[in-house]
Amino acid sequence: MIGELVRLDLKVGTRGYVYPIYLLVALAYGLMVMAFPEEYRSVVVPIFLLLEPGLVGTFVGTIIFAEKKDGTIGALAVTPLDWRAYILAKTLLMALVSLLAGAIIFLIGTRSLDGLPYVLAGTLLVSTVYTLLGIAISAKYRDLDDYFVPLLGVMVVSLLPFAHYHGYLTGGIWKVLYAVPSYPSIYFFSAPFESVSAGALLRSALGLVIWGVLAYYFAKVRFYRYAVEGLR
Repeated sequence: MIGELVRLDLKVGTRGYVYPIYLLVALAYGLMVMAFPEEYRSVVVPIFLLLEPGLVGTFVGTIIFAEKKDGTIGALAVTPLDWRAYILAKTLLMALVSLLAGAIIFLIGTRSLDGLPYVLAGTLLVSTVYTLLGIAISAKYRDLDDYFVPLLGVMVVSLLPFAHYHGYLTGGIWKVLYAVPSYPSIYFFSAPFESVSAGALLRSALGLVIWGVLAYYFAKVRFYRYAVEGLR
């Protein structure tokens, strides 16, 4: 069932130019990275990787709104289609597209294969987390404008770890940023450019897996309450 939903979603998204545009933006990001001097890429590449394959998962909410309007989600309440499979299919498809986008940004931006496995691993984990968060947050809203308010908040908070990682937010209070799911991804995205210990990568992976479990539970509860049950 999940495979069928992924194929259908990919077909619809491709016809609507959603995923092609997404990959064109990744191409543009890769070309922008090329314009930076090589010594700045260790900072620039991780930011673009988080912005595109990572945080763009939260924009799955715009797809949710479209499917509310055309009755796709409403059908989940009256058909045998499993709404949990719907969530997993959306997450899987966004993860796969994000992997391709991340590879495009990194390969074009750096013109190198060195460190690509770190980038793909981080992209897979962080895009999964943010897609699930996007589903959870958007489920409650019926107006796209209302959704962009919490979405903007998520994006701002998720970019703060970069400032802490690079030593701009040095106060002890800023250690709270370690709990933000974007923080672990920085270690994966920085690994191609600097030495990152295996222990740091393992802890980062564990942190993102824990966030993924929490985000899935959050998405499952809110999606059923607001999107499925709320449309009966």
